[in-house]
Amino acid sequence: MQVSSNRRGLLIVCLLAAALWAVNGLWLMRDTRPPVWDIAMHQGYALRYLTGGAVTPRGVLPPWGLSENYPPFVHLVIAFCFFVFHPGPHVAILANLPATLLLFWAIYELALDLGGAATARWACIFTALIPYLIWLSRETVLDYWLSAWVAVSLVLLRRTRGFESHSASLLLGGALALGLLTKWIFVAFLIFPLLYVCLEYKVWRQPERSIHLADSLIVAGVVSGFWYVPNVSRLIRYFGENAQIGAREGEPAVFSFQSVIYYLRLLEGYQLFGFLFVLVCLSCFLVCRKKALNNGRFLAVAIIGGWISMTLLRTKDPRFTMPLLGLFAIFPAAWMQSWRDNWRTRTAKTLIVAALCLQAYAANFGISWLPQRVVLAKGYQGSLRWDWNLYLQDYFNILGRPRREDWKQAVILRGIAQYAAKNKEPVSLAVVPDLPHFNAANFDLMAKLAGMRIRVDHPQSAADGIRSFDAYNYVLMTEGEQGMPWTTSAARALNQIIVDEHEIFRLIELYPLPNGDYVRLYFIKREEKAAG
Repeated sequence: MQVSSNRRGLLIVCLLAAALWAVNGLWLMRDTRPPVWDIAMHQGYALRYLTGGAVTPRGVLPPWGLSENYPPFVHLVIAFCFFVFHPGPHVAILANLPATLLLFWAIYELALDLGGAATARWACIFTALIPYLIWLSRETVLDYWLSAWVAVSLVLLRRTRGFESHSASLLLGGALALGLLTKWIFVAFLIFPLLYVCLEYKVWRQPERSIHLADSLIVAGVVSGFWYVPNVSRLIRYFGENAQIGAREGEPAVFSFQSVIYYLRLLEGYQLFGFLFVLVCLSCFLVCRKKALNNGRFLAVAIIGGWISMTLLRTKDPRFTMPLLGLFAIFPAAWMQSWRDNWRTRTAKTLIVAALCLQAYAANFGISWLPQRVVLAKGYQGSLRWDWNLYLQDYFNILGRPRREDWKQAVILRGIAQYAAKNKEPVSLAVVPDLPHFNAANFDLMAKLAGMRIRVDHPQSAADGIRSFDAYNYVLMTEGEQGMPWTTSAARALNQIIVDEHEIFRLIELYPLPNGDYVRLYFIKREEKAAG
């Protein structure tokens, strides 16, 4: 009976994953845009692992520094996809396919343990229809794999039975290690469930359980330590800088009211949307009141613990709470499986799934006769405004329907290569704008994919005047939109330097961009710049 149930669960997981990736396949065939900021950066790090090294202005990077401030697991998976197939943005996305299977399997198993087979099936369906998870399933962000490892670790933590099972404890240690090697905030999602299990079973009073707990933590520490130990000083510096970035982006101060409700607003307006948010909130109340889950406290501790941990960080982003979305799906699943089986409930379930499918379709392919977004109430205003939305058909014009747009990276890089062949000097390119699909990260990625040795950077200060361009011999600028305000505060001043010093900055070519603007490519005459 258990074998049959496991097979049925595995079939459901595979079917839902296949459906999601069929949607992703259709979407990718219709989209030609280069990857945005961090997505391009992570793919660039994967290329370093594929080639076995990287040379930067700071010198040759050691093996544990190829992904710089980020743990290497996802980059290694992307590099493997590059090796098996060929390097390219669409190939890199295949690295998320096993993460989808792991995530759906873990949500199914966790829901099965807490609420039974019907709850497990519905939890998987709801997880597959969460708009934000669909969006990010085809982007090479670390948080998608992080969501999978958090869910897998919670399943294995339950299977240890309070660290009674040694084999399950060792497996948990392996999952913890892989989670830590995916992203550092992984620990914030597991620390509270671990403490809860230790308290529930009074692990410290039983030597055998304590040894199994220690073994689990040792496995996690030793395996992940191969990357963390040599990067300790780098991470300390990075975490300090990251907190300052949150302030620069205008995120609310920790312990402020806006910080407390920050992720609630993002959950409603950008991750679930209004209909699914109401369904989750209502089901949370009813499931908790009726105690419809077996040990629902474990699930509550996992969600609340992760939620509080992310709230206490000054830097905030919807991606950070993505590991909680699949866990939230268990509550409406448990509620719906408790409904009596009659034509009314079957009709209600059908309408709910149909509404969520329509919502998912609009978010991924767009519905022209519907408004692009419906704002219920204006929200917090930092560098970006985070509203309470009924639904969205796009995410800040970055995620949403596919578009066939040419952002000119390939033709610009070819133009630079042709011009540089005459000058016979290393190419160093400054990209002043920081647009989602036109920035230093995706220029660097495209150059690497084309086999071109070009150093690409995004200057963010004009304090030194014309000397701000000393490290470059080519520069790209646009007079229109510049990008996110916290990375382009000096863009206007840098552009003015380029325009004023027309004897030094020699215009090579203008290129039209899909946003209606024109980008200018300049060559920097070093001799005249030095004389000036």
